Amino acid sequence: MFKNIIKKIVHNLGYKIIPLAAITKPEVSNPEDIERLNQVSLSGGPILLHFGCGPRVLKNWINIDLAFEPYEYYLQFYGEEFYPENIRGSRKDLFEINIIRDGIPLPDNSVDGIFHEDFFEHLVQRDQIIFLAETLRVLKPGCVHRINTPNLSASMRDYSDFKKGKSGVYTDEWNQWEHFSVINPVILEEMAKMTGYSDVQFTERNKSHIAHVLPKEYRPNPADRPAIDANVFADLYK
Repeated sequence: MFKNIIKKIVHNLGYKIIPLAAITKPEVSNPEDIERLNQVSLSGGPILLHFGCGPRVLKNWINIDLAFEPYEYYLQFYGEEFYPENIRGSRKDLFEINIIRDGIPLPDNSVDGIFHEDFFEHLVQRDQIIFLAETLRVLKPGCVHRINTPNLSASMRDYSDFKKGKSGVYTDEWNQWEHFSVINPVILEEMAKMTGYSDVQFTERNKSHIAHVLPKEYRPNPADRPAIDANVFADLYK
């Protein structure tokens, strides 16, 4: 009973609970979606990837997540400002693929752009490296991988008091939000260049060099991350 109440509260906040077992035993990709994505790669049109989409499935994008979630319930959180009808995709735009386990079923140098927000921090460090290597592989030379993720430095600055030692550390950054590996600009640039990205350019919200094809960036929510540098906004170039 208590567990169901917790799930309902989390659901009402627009989040979902990820079982700890999923970290060590990843969910299985949908074979039909893998085949559909293979067919998309043969279509000849531009390929835009949106990872960790949740219920915000984008029209004309390849939205990749572990499961499909209808948007209707979550519209109260996104609202028309961040998820207007003209950009709403459907189940056919969603591909249930575990890219950490199975990779991205697309050829090398085939993707025109990549976007995700509040996704990268939900991966453990090992999987962040795998993700960066795999996205680099499929991205076309000169194209952009847009990352929007919480900023560890800002979070610790605003909510921790390290003079108190253990009791002063803001652990909710991990415990409350199911975050596993939170980064800052320095860490992201080191990881990106280590895996082969040629350049990393840090920008502001909605100031990506591919902003003309991106939706309006939803994260961070000012209610829980009011600082101007609360999230890291970066364009990674192949």
